[in-house]
Amino acid sequence: MYRAFSINIIPLGIIILSISTPLKASFLENEDLPIVLTPARLKQNRTDVPASVSVIDRAMINASGLREIPELFRLIPGTSVGARDGWNYVVSYHGSNYRDSRRMQVLIDGRSVYQAGLATVDWNDIPITIEDIERIEVVRGPSTASYGANAFLGVINIITRHPSDIDYIEASAKRGSERTEDYRISHADEYLGGHYRLTIASRHDDGFDVKKNGTDRLDSKTVQLINTRYERQFKNTSLGLSLGYKEGRVSDDYSDIDVTSPDTEVDDYYFSSKIENELSIFHHIKIQYDFSGQQQVHRWTAKIPPFYTNLSDNPAPFILVDANEDQQVNRHDLDFQDTYIWNDSLTSIAGVHLKQSRVSSETYYGGTVKSNNYQFFYNFEKKISDKFTVNSGGSYEYQEDIGKNFSPRLAFHYHLNKNNSFRFIYSEAIRTPDLLETSANWTYTGRNVRPTNGGPDIAVLLQSAKGNPALKPELIQSREIGYYGNFNNKHLQWDVKIFSDHLKQLMSNSISLDRFDPVNDSYLKQQGIETEIDYRPNHQWLFHASYAYIEDDSNTDTETTFTPRNSASLLLSFQYKPDTQISLTKYFAKEIGTSQNKFSRTDLNLTKTVNISSAELELRYSSQYRHDNDSELLRDNIYTNKLRQYISITLRY
Repeated sequence: MYRAFSINIIPLGIIILSISTPLKASFLENEDLPIVLTPARLKQNRTDVPASVSVIDRAMINASGLREIPELFRLIPGTSVGARDGWNYVVSYHGSNYRDSRRMQVLIDGRSVYQAGLATVDWNDIPITIEDIERIEVVRGPSTASYGANAFLGVINIITRHPSDIDYIEASAKRGSERTEDYRISHADEYLGGHYRLTIASRHDDGFDVKKNGTDRLDSKTVQLINTRYERQFKNTSLGLSLGYKEGRVSDDYSDIDVTSPDTEVDDYYFSSKIENELSIFHHIKIQYDFSGQQQVHRWTAKIPPFYTNLSDNPAPFILVDANEDQQVNRHDLDFQDTYIWNDSLTSIAGVHLKQSRVSSETYYGGTVKSNNYQFFYNFEKKISDKFTVNSGGSYEYQEDIGKNFSPRLAFHYHLNKNNSFRFIYSEAIRTPDLLETSANWTYTGRNVRPTNGGPDIAVLLQSAKGNPALKPELIQSREIGYYGNFNNKHLQWDVKIFSDHLKQLMSNSISLDRFDPVNDSYLKQQGIETEIDYRPNHQWLFHASYAYIEDDSNTDTETTFTPRNSASLLLSFQYKPDTQISLTKYFAKEIGTSQNKFSRTDLNLTKTVNISSAELELRYSSQYRHDNDSELLRDNIYTNKLRQYISITLRY
């Protein structure tokens, strides 16, 4: 069925295109309706988008009081969030594999932060702060048709604050539980006819407190970062530039063989440039180039028996060796997108995305490997009548050593009126194996062996692992029926989704040396319902609620432990006076994690603003209280106190 549907959808797109001729139109949509940009790469009313989509705006971010970006996604229905360590979060729509964030595409202003060399999205190594974010759009469902192979389960698109919307100077400091200590300063102004923003920040906390056996956890993080964004508007062209750098250090628990601390130092950097040109009122093009890199230094001393290495003749019962997991990763992305309004009823998007990933590591790859990827994507939105709209999209993708694949999406909308619509969506998506899964040449080389006893001073661990170049892409077939309603007179939005997903050819095995065996031997079936309500009767009140119920079936526990049967969130915020705000957030998920735990937490935020001459001083108290006695995600992730508290002060000028 997968191949049959893929073949049949191409003529459909050609037919839709051929029945239309260009007419004058405008890219401006009906601004009375909520607008989103991410699902089809097209500015659309939410009643027309070919996907379920959620939005976290600046008001919700402020009301939540959160300091970690991944925790924002607890507000999104069906999205699982967990911390493997104090610095290592996992975020996944509908859960599935808890070990790594391998199946979600995460974008920051259109730039992907997925790291092919590490096979994950590392939330700790993103060089922005939560205060830099303007809004987040989350596409809840397969999106390979628009964003390529890593958008297997969905897309998280983080849109940072425009420099013209930020105060001249904004400085903040936060202190709290687990030795939390955050500092941030941001500056915005005009330069060369455009606007720029510069942010410098430092963050630290000690992570979880103890393991299940009562011993201390070693999972602290210390991060320093700088990022900047520049925007300039010309007559019909806009230019955007951004760059950032982050350096950090994270600690990790000692294993049985570690002699020195297995800490990791990581440097991240990126550069992004974007040019958008409105050739006419019905023709728009965008070109974006992104570069990102990471250098990881992870070195320590281990104590091992010689017979585990090639030095079995060494008579010492144990030898000391200096080992490393150093690696250097970079990727280049070039994206071209062409948007055309053919007439009042047809809009098309087509484009090309080129990507090159490169990773160097003695331990993981035995040198340097790289991969090139080419993607062509298209999307057509055709209004058949006032009541019916059809959306056809697809992505043709070629990756070296994997081959070519096609991922289609077809959506129908029935509009009760301009504010209410039902959607019917069928989509297929892939996740191509990454470099670690296909090209790993994993072995440890220990240097400075002592004692040598007259033998070599370099040892090679006998245990090793190889990637599987014969891997096939993971596949998903997704079906959903949904409803979206925007009740303008009540300032209320309501979204409902009923879904049935079938995932197959999954690579579920652990990515660790002792169990490294990437094969396409797992499947996962999920079905359920999720809903989301956003209610803002006036400028004082904000009410946001979500709920998801998911049933799943798999041939491996790995694909079900990160999927709670029931999960919910509730955010309630009230602006008591212009200078006083109180908000309450409740999160619930059951069962989730390797021990099938419950996650139940209530957050309280109190904010007081004081005007001082031309400046504004904001004082904030935040608390998080766990109602359960369970660990988070893994059994050794335990806070000794149920209550965590933070105090922050922010000056805006």
